Amino acid sequence: YGIKIIPGVEISTIFSPRGDSEVEEPVHILAYYSCIGPSRFEELDKFLSNIRDGRFLRAQNIVLKLNKLKLPLKWEHVCRIAGKGVAPGRLHVARAMVEAGYVENLRQAFARYLFDGGPAYAT
Repeated sequence: YGIKIIPGVEISTIFSPRGDSEVEEPVHILAYYSCIGPSRFEELDKFLSNIRDGRFLRAQNIVLKLNKLKLPLKWEHVCRIAGKGVAPGRLHVARAMVEAGYVENLRQAFARYLFDGGPAYAT
């Protein structure tokens, strides 16, 4: 089809000018690879691996919080939705919540439980 796939990564972080924690802004850093992937950059590969590990922990914490809120969401369900080798995020949890019938749609999952600072939010 004449389409070239370019691997890349998006890293989300918080920008705080001059260390002022009251003026924090989310920043999304996009990185694209030419013909080589992150495995050629050992430090970057390790950094991204740590981020993936953190995403797994965060998603597990969200599921635990939902369980404490009497929503018995299964971790395996979230992982199945995320797919093999993918670190689950809030969107995967929200989709599992919809499939399990705990909320009507993704918007409701975020509005009730998963919004920043919400009852099931985890950093």
